[in-house]
Amino acid sequence: MSRRVQISIVAISIGVALVLAGLLLRREERHPSTDDAYIEADVVGIVARVSGPIVNLPVVDNQAVRGGELLFEVDPRPYQAAVDKARANADEAGQDVSALGDAVTSAEAQLAEAKAQLRLARAQYARVQPLVEVGAIPYQDKDKADAGLAKARSQVDDAQARVAQAQHELGTADRVSPEVRAALADLEQSELDLEWTRVESPVNGLVTALTLSLGSYASTGSPMLSLVNTDSWRVEAYFKETQLERIRPGQRARVYLPAYPGVRFEGLVQGVGWGVEQQGGEGALGASGVPSVSPTVDWVRMAQRFPVRITLPDVDPEHPLRKGMRASVRIDALSDGEDD
Repeated sequence: MSRRVQISIVAISIGVALVLAGLLLRREERHPSTDDAYIEADVVGIVARVSGPIVNLPVVDNQAVRGGELLFEVDPRPYQAAVDKARANADEAGQDVSALGDAVTSAEAQLAEAKAQLRLARAQYARVQPLVEVGAIPYQDKDKADAGLAKARSQVDDAQARVAQAQHELGTADRVSPEVRAALADLEQSELDLEWTRVESPVNGLVTALTLSLGSYASTGSPMLSLVNTDSWRVEAYFKETQLERIRPGQRARVYLPAYPGVRFEGLVQGVGWGVEQQGGEGALGASGVPSVSPTVDWVRMAQRFPVRITLPDVDPEHPLRKGMRASVRIDALSDGEDD
């Protein structure tokens, strides 16, 4: 092979390499990407607000629950007894204002009944919803469950308004004594404690870190279990600071998980982090009490990485997500963002 041919081959190779490098750079500008990303979700810690043995535990670890579903129940009997005693004390202390006291008691009883009906309506809705989604029952049953839930909520609101009105009238009456107000406060607190014996899920989520069992003793303020909020799935992706200029909230993002090869999840950029801590903390005091300054090499400057939050509005139930999963993210910088 002649020298001229060799030179031509080298020149063509260099040209092809430059073209490929340009195409890769152009692709990176249009579609910034990173493999440094993780699946995240909010975790709600559930604690006991009253003490006592667990008498009802309808959930198991890793179970999916819906908002309002019962997680566990503390023995309500001593708290019911406290309510009865507080009510008796309130009745005794309210001899001079029995009519107003009776109005409060009646309103509270109606409120308790309305709350019980609301719990039943929630349970009915939770049973009907998955059956409707799979076509096991007609949508009319879902409409009935929706209407029943809305009615029960309205009844609770009305009952709470009646309780507030009755308590207001009782509290503003000139002849109400401090003893009556104290007795009514005790009654309200005891009723609240009784309500707290039933612990319901505040979110749609997945039960995790459940170590309870029937008969376990719950102490006030002690953590009982955690819930991974399934309505908060997102990706925390870390991009180089040199890529941030092309990333805007509202841009479309493609998410890939090693757990599900070949499956693409669609997401939207929610926002870009505004700061990170520097490793080493320039200017921080060292052991000797003088500022600690990390040495730097001017010709090797690593780009800092900033978190970019990506929401996942439509999660595929066939590919369940788990907090902490690794992910790869590719953002479409040509799609519309809020600043475009």
